[in-house]
Amino acid sequence: MEIKKLNALVTFMPGINQSRADKQFKVNDFNYYTQASFEDDFNHVDSFSRPKTETMASKTFVTEQEDIVINNSLQMAAKVGKENKGKVLSINFTKVEFKNDQLDKNYFLYLFNVFKDVKRQKEKEMQGTGVIQKIPLKALGNIKIPLLPIVEQQKIGNIYIETLRLQSELSQFSRTLEEFSYSLLEGAIKDGNKNEK
Repeated sequence: MEIKKLNALVTFMPGINQSRADKQFKVNDFNYYTQASFEDDFNHVDSFSRPKTETMASKTFVTEQEDIVINNSLQMAAKVGKENKGKVLSINFTKVEFKNDQLDKNYFLYLFNVFKDVKRQKEKEMQGTGVIQKIPLKALGNIKIPLLPIVEQQKIGNIYIETLRLQSELSQFSRTLEEFSYSLLEGAIKDGNKNEK
C-alpha cells in the first residue's frame, strides 16, 4: 500500500467571498451553495427542484454534479447532488479537483470524513480560536492517505456511500414513524376526552 499526500492527487479551490463576488461580477443574485446545500448533499437528499440562476462567476467557483466540496467549518466533505449543481461556492466551502484517476471520489469522501488517521491529521492542523476553526489549504494538501489499488478504493467508497444512503433512509423512516406514532397518541387522547363528555 502506497502512502501519498493529498496535494499529489487533488487541488483545493477555495470558494469566493460573497461581498467581493457581488462587486467583481456586478451581480448580486448568485445562487450560493449554502450550509443547507451541503447538508442535502451530505445526507444524499435530492428533494424538490429549485430554480437555477445563470452566473457569470468563473467555472472554478460553480458547482457541478459529482463535484466534491469541503465544508471549511465542519471539515467534512460531500458530493454535490443534482439539485445543487450550478451554485456558486462561497468562502465557507472548498472544491476538491482531482488531478487524475488515481483517487476515487467516494474513497476520498470515506477517508476525509471517517478514516481515523486522516481525522487525527485534520485535528492537528486546525487553526483559529473559538467555535470556528479551519485547516489552511496547504495543510489540507499535506494530509497523507493510503492509496490502495483503484478497484479496492471503489469497493470501499461504494460501501461508504451506500451506508450513508441507508442511514439517511433510516433517519427519514424514523422521523415518519415518530410523527405517525405521536399523531395516533394525540388522537387517542382527543378520542378519550370525547368519550368522557
